[in-house]
Amino acid sequence: MTDTPTPRIVKLGQHEWMFPSEQLQQLPDSSHLLGNRDALLKELTERGYLFIRGLHDRDEVLRARLAVIKHIKDTGAGRLEDGTPWEDGVLAQRCGKGCIPFLEGVKEITHNENVLKVIEGQRAFQFFGTLFGTPVRTFDFKWLRAIYREAFTGAHVDNVYMCRGTDQLCTMWTPMGDVTTNMGTLAVCEGSHKLPEFKHFQETYGNFDAEKEGLSGTGWFTEDPQEICSRFGGQWKTSDFMAGDVLIFTMRTVHMSSTNTTDLLRISCDTRWQPAHLPIDVRYIGDTNIDKITFGLQYSGGDEDKHHVTMEEMKKSWGF
Repeated sequence: MTDTPTPRIVKLGQHEWMFPSEQLQQLPDSSHLLGNRDALLKELTERGYLFIRGLHDRDEVLRARLAVIKHIKDTGAGRLEDGTPWEDGVLAQRCGKGCIPFLEGVKEITHNENVLKVIEGQRAFQFFGTLFGTPVRTFDFKWLRAIYREAFTGAHVDNVYMCRGTDQLCTMWTPMGDVTTNMGTLAVCEGSHKLPEFKHFQETYGNFDAEKEGLSGTGWFTEDPQEICSRFGGQWKTSDFMAGDVLIFTMRTVHMSSTNTTDLLRISCDTRWQPAHLPIDVRYIGDTNIDKITFGLQYSGGDEDKHHVTMEEMKKSWGF
């Protein structure tokens, strides 16, 4: 795939931008750095992310994708469009929020043989072993998702959700299949992890423990990418992804997704990786199956005894 995309309109949250443009640019490919630990670390430190094409085996990713779609099909009717091959993952017209089953956690589908072969495969372990220069481990909890039409993830940093272990933790976002920007790809705000303009943001929101503080809502700082760049700076970047491509980023890198404006399921999985000898966030180790959605896109509300502060209230207290 070329890294010079055809100009198009991309919906980032509720904001439409031309891509590529001054506001939304193409992710640079770091695949040529594979195997060179010093170069990978320098790129990750400077940009806050690594865009690696072909890290996973394409055929293995496509088999994992089919396993997830079949699981969704088998969990109930009305989710996939009648009259279309189920393998295509075409959403039924009425299938929106609440229609697709919650896939995250330690479940039969997250630990399906075909899925694990990708997200915990030899290639992934080899990559992170090189990156960290030591044996690595990954959380048992898997953030496996199938995103419906008009859905997106707002701007946030992952540290607000998983800050109780080492800070030497990375997220790997693996799209299950070929995913274009209009299906909902990840976008990162380059420089957000270290630019001086983000210092107060990182010291307040970036250090926030959403669960400990009883946050009500998604945990996103904002749904508007313009709020990030107008307040703090940085540069939003995204790309079309092919099956096998990944985006790897730090716990401090601001990211969100483009909106799925198609009728196709966008399937992806987030995994977290760290040196094996360092402290780990125990919430995501072992039998961590969660039936109630606590934060994120499919936040379900409730539990008022635990959730008593909103992001808007916190932003005011931080001076935003």
